[in-house]
Amino acid sequence: MSEPTAVHVAAPRRPSASPYDAQAAVDRLLDRLQEASGASRVSVWVHETSTHALVPFAVSVPPGTPVVHPPAGRAAFAVAPSFLAAVISERRPAVVHGDGGRSGDPGLAILGAGSAHVEPLVLDGEVIAVLTVEPATGATPDLLAAIVPDLTPAVADAWMRRSERRRSRQAEVLLGLIEAAAQANSMAHLLGTACVQLAKLGEVERACIFLLEDGRLVPRMASYADGHRDLATWERFRNAPVNLQLAETVLRTGQPLTADRDSDLLAGWWVDTFQIASALAVPIGRSPHVAGVLTLDSTVVRPFSEAVRRLAAAAGAHLGGVIEQARTSQARAASLTTARVVRQMMVDGSKATGAPEAAEVLARAVQELVGTERSAAYLVDDDGVVDEIRHVGWTEEHKAIVQATLVGRPADDVPLWRLTCEQRLPVFVEDAPSTTLVDLRLIAALDLTSFVSVPLLSGDRLRGLVITGSTSGGRTWGPEVREAVRQVALEGSLVVENAQLRAVEQLRLQQLATEAHHDPLTGLPNRRRFTEALEAAVYGPGEPACAVLMIDLDRFKEVNDSFGHSVGDDLLCLVGPRLQAALEPGDLLARMGGDEFAVLLPDADEQRARDVATRLGAVLRDAFELDGMPLHVDASIGVALCPDHGRDRSLLLARADTAMYGAKRGREGFEVWVPDGTSAPRDRLETLEQLRAALDTDQLLPHYQPKLDVPTGAVVGVEALVRWEHPERGLLRPDVFLPLAEQAGLMRRLALQVLEQSLRDLRAWRAAGQDLTVAVNLSVSNLQDVALPDQVAMLLEACEVPAESLILEITEDVLMADAARSQQVMAALRRMGIRLSIDDYGTGYSSLSYLRALPVDELKLDRSFVSSLAGDERAAAIVRSTLQLARDLEMDMVVEGVEDAETLDVLRTWGCQTAQGYHIGRPMPADEFASWLGDRRAAAPLA
Repeated sequence: MSEPTAVHVAAPRRPSASPYDAQAAVDRLLDRLQEASGASRVSVWVHETSTHALVPFAVSVPPGTPVVHPPAGRAAFAVAPSFLAAVISERRPAVVHGDGGRSGDPGLAILGAGSAHVEPLVLDGEVIAVLTVEPATGATPDLLAAIVPDLTPAVADAWMRRSERRRSRQAEVLLGLIEAAAQANSMAHLLGTACVQLAKLGEVERACIFLLEDGRLVPRMASYADGHRDLATWERFRNAPVNLQLAETVLRTGQPLTADRDSDLLAGWWVDTFQIASALAVPIGRSPHVAGVLTLDSTVVRPFSEAVRRLAAAAGAHLGGVIEQARTSQARAASLTTARVVRQMMVDGSKATGAPEAAEVLARAVQELVGTERSAAYLVDDDGVVDEIRHVGWTEEHKAIVQATLVGRPADDVPLWRLTCEQRLPVFVEDAPSTTLVDLRLIAALDLTSFVSVPLLSGDRLRGLVITGSTSGGRTWGPEVREAVRQVALEGSLVVENAQLRAVEQLRLQQLATEAHHDPLTGLPNRRRFTEALEAAVYGPGEPACAVLMIDLDRFKEVNDSFGHSVGDDLLCLVGPRLQAALEPGDLLARMGGDEFAVLLPDADEQRARDVATRLGAVLRDAFELDGMPLHVDASIGVALCPDHGRDRSLLLARADTAMYGAKRGREGFEVWVPDGTSAPRDRLETLEQLRAALDTDQLLPHYQPKLDVPTGAVVGVEALVRWEHPERGLLRPDVFLPLAEQAGLMRRLALQVLEQSLRDLRAWRAAGQDLTVAVNLSVSNLQDVALPDQVAMLLEACEVPAESLILEITEDVLMADAARSQQVMAALRRMGIRLSIDDYGTGYSSLSYLRALPVDELKLDRSFVSSLAGDERAAAIVRSTLQLARDLEMDMVVEGVEDAETLDVLRTWGCQTAQGYHIGRPMPADEFASWLGDRRAAAPLA
C-alpha cells in the first residue's frame, strides 16, 4: 500500500539527514537530478513484480512549484498495456512525447506527462523501479550516468524499509483482529470490528464479509473506510437480490481474485448500487473449511498492491479460524439452549391434550429460542380453513385484528402457507415490512418487524403454522438459531402427535365410560350406573333416604312375538323419554335390561315415591305410534324405601323387584313392598343367594314320579322332578326357585346336577334288575347351549347308562325361544339315541308345523285336559284326537294328571300307551321309590 497522498509546496531544499537514511538519500539524489537537468518533475515508481504494477514512491519538483503525487489521483497502476511494459521487460530506457506518434499510449496519461524520459532502475538483473524525467530533454546521458548508480540501491533500501513499516502495520491490524475476536460478545460484534479495521488500511473504500450459511453466501457485514454507514445502503447490502459473482467464484475455487468493473465477475447490480470500480476477494478460512468470503472494494480502478493482497489473505485466514471457533461456541451454547427448550417443551407437552394445546406449547418454545415478544398458533381444519388461533403474549387489540382477518379464511390464500406446504421447513423473515409471504397490511396492523414461521406437523400431516414475531425492531438469526428452530419443530411434531393421541384416548375413555354406564339401545343409564348411584345414596354419610322403583312393562313379550324384536326395540326407545318426562331433575332413570326400568329418587319418602309411581303409570297410558299403528303398553311398578325397607343396595333392589311382581300379579299398577311376616316366600334376592349355596352343598335332589305302561300295568320309567331340601324352609317345589335360577343363569349348572344324579340312580336301579327309563326336564337356556350334547354324552358314559334309557322333556315355549338353535341341539341329542319329549303339550302354541319339523319322539299331554276327562266331552275329544295324532305320527303318548282309577280305565279303553299321575304314584326320593317299586312288584298288577 502507498503512503497517504502528499500535497505540498516546494520549500528550501530538504535539510541534511543522516547518511544512513535511505529515503533521505533518494530525495537528495532526485533533487540533484532535477536541479542539474532543469526538469519540471522527476519521479520514482517502484515496480511490484508480484502484481506487475508501478507504485508511486518519490518525486522532486523545482522550488515553489505545487505538486500532486501520484499523478491523476492514482495510487498504483498496471504496467500493461503501455510502453512501460517494454521498459521493464527489456530493461532499456524509453523517451515518449505527447505530440508524437505515440501520443495515444496510455502510459503518458498514467504518468500525467506530455513528454518524459523513462529510465529503468536495475538491481541484480531485476527492474526494481523506473525513473521519469519530465520533460525528456532534461535527461542527458552523462547526468543519468552520474545519478542512477547511486539512486538504484538507495531506492531499494528505502522501499525495503517502507515495506518493513507496512508489515509492522499489518501485524498491528492482525493483532487488533485477534484482540477484537477475544473481546467480541457476538458474531456481529466480531465481524463489525474486523470490517472497520480492514477498511481503514487504505487503498479501499469498504470491507465486506459474506458468510456461508445453508450452502449459500449471505451478506453479513460491511464497513466504510471513513466510518459512515447509512441505513439505506446497509439494508440494500444485507438484502441483495443477486449474488456477487466474484465472491461466489472465490468460494468455489478457494483462491483470492481481483476484478474491475464490467468484467464477468464484477458487473450489474453490485457495480451500479455501490459504484464499485475494483474489488479484491479472498476466502475466509482455509480450504476445504471455507467459512465465507472477504471483499475489499474501491470506487476507482486499481490493481491492489501486494501488501494489500497479503494483508487481506492473512486477515481472511485468521477470520476463518475465529469464525469457526465462534460458531463452535455458539453451536455449543445453542445446543445447550435447544436441549433445555426441548426438554421443557416435552414436559409441558406431556400435559397437553389435543393439537391446539400442543401448538401453544410449541409456540412458547420457538419464541424462547428466537427471542421474540409474541407468538400465535394457527390451526387449519380438514377443509384447509383457519379455524382456531392460540395466542401467546398478544394484546387484545391485535388478537381481534387476527381473528377478524384470518379465522374462517382458506389457508391457501396466504403465500406463507403455500410455501410451508411445499417445503415443510421453518421460514425466517428478518425484514417483515418487505416480505411478500404475508399481507403487508396485516404486517403493519400488527406492528411486526420480523418473524419466524414453523410448520405445525402431526406425523406427515400439516396441521397449521406457529408464527413468532418481534415488534421492537428487526432481528437476524444465525445458522445456530435456525438449526435449533428446525430441531424444535421436529420435536414439536412429536408433541403434537402425542397430544392428539391423548385426545383420541381421552375421547375413547369417555366413550367407554359412557358405554359402560349407558344402555346402547335407549341411551339411558344402565344397570351399572344405577347400582353405583344407589350405592352412593344408601352408603353415603348422614341419614340416607331414597326410594327405588322397579318398572316392568306388561305384555311386552307379546309385542316382540307379534311384531318382531325391532318393533320391540323401537318401543323401548319411546318408553324412556315418556318415563323421563314424569321425573324431576336429580331423579335417575335407568334401563336394567329387557323391558325392565328402574328409578332412583334421592331424599324421597313413601308419599313422593307413590306420586312418582302414579305419574309413571299415567304417562304410559297414551298409545305409542309404531309403523303407523298405535300400541298401548302398561307397566307394573314396585317400590322399596331406604331406610324403611333396608340399608343394603341388593336388599332394596330385591324388595323393589318383589313388590313389582306383586303389582303384576294383582294388576294394581304399583305396589310398595310390605313384609308378610312369614318364612316363605322369602325375598327373591335372598332366595337366589341361598340357591347358589344349595348348588354347592347338594341340597337340590331329584324326586321321581313313576310312569305306567297302561296295557300291562308295569312301571316302565320315572320323571325326575327337582326339589330343594332347604335347611330352614323345608322342601321347596320347583316353581319357587326355577324362575330365579333361569334369570340368574344357573339353569345350566342345575340341570346338569339333576341329570347326573338321575343317571346315577337309574344305574343303581338297572343294576338291581329294574329296566327303567328316566325323563329329565330342560329349560330355555339348556336347549340353547350347543355344548349340551357333549356334556350329556360324558354323563352317560360316566354313569354307564345307555342313551335309549334317557328321555329329555322340553316345553313348547322352550322350542319357540330360538327354533334354529333348539333344532341344532335336539338333532345332536337324538343322533346319540336319546329320546325327546314335548312336555305340557296343548298348553303352548300347539303348532302342528313343528311336530312335522322337529326330531321329537314323544308327546306328553298336559294334565289340564285329563282332569275333566270324565265329564267334559270336548276335553275327551281332544284327548282321543291327540292319541290318534300320536299314533299316526308314530310317536309315543304320555298322559299326565291321572288322579283316579276311572280316568285310567278310560285311557286304557282308548288305547293310551303310558300314563302318569298321583293315582299311579306321587314324586318321591330315590330310596323311597326303590322301596315303592319293590312293594308294587310283590303285589298283583293293576286291574
